[in-house]
Amino acid sequence: MNSRSAKQEQLDNLSLTGEPLHKALQSLAWINRWLGNYRSTIKAVLAVNHAEKKHLKIIDLGCGGGDLILAIAKALRKKNRTFSIVGIDGNSNSLNYAREKCAGFEEITFEEANILSPAFKPPVCDILISSHFIYHFSEEELACFINTKLSGINIAFICSELERSRIAFFLFKLTGFLLPLSKIARQDGLLAIKRSFTKKEWLIILKKTTIAVFSLRRVLLFRIQLILFFDNKI
Repeated sequence: MNSRSAKQEQLDNLSLTGEPLHKALQSLAWINRWLGNYRSTIKAVLAVNHAEKKHLKIIDLGCGGGDLILAIAKALRKKNRTFSIVGIDGNSNSLNYAREKCAGFEEITFEEANILSPAFKPPVCDILISSHFIYHFSEEELACFINTKLSGINIAFICSELERSRIAFFLFKLTGFLLPLSKIARQDGLLAIKRSFTKKEWLIILKKTTIAVFSLRRVLLFRIQLILFFDNKI
């Protein structure tokens, strides 16, 4: 699996709605919870240096059904932190689903936007996060995005992605039917692996950027966690 796939997933269809969409979002929430993404992302959010921030503002790019930011919000409440989180996604149907799931958290709001549009720029925030979305960019687009779109970040950009590998692809293909996942989630999951960047490709991309300080590491179950650190503007 030397080259990335450019084929779109079914969840990339912004008109997808109803039961197929809801089951797919529920499947992604299950994956995020039980395969470690909640844990690793929350740990990163809590670890970056924001102790002096009275109000922590977080933006989630490609928030989908909102399950990850809901988990982060619960963790921050336990820490008695004052915060706000904005989830951004291009599918209004996913956002409606997310609003219902996060209804008990006034700290969480949502915005609809085409993140892949050249005109898009993340709002000013302390921490920008993204999970299972950045692979939608090409290598050149991603380098450009990092160089030109992240000036509004005060602390860090935390990115959690799959890493493309034959082992990950075939393990998921063999075991995916045993997991409580929808058909769309199983099919898109295989394609997401094929679309993802390897650690080597990430390093090549980062060399094309002006980012001076970052952490790039593999985490459990064929995942990559990238943290880009920015000058603290607090």
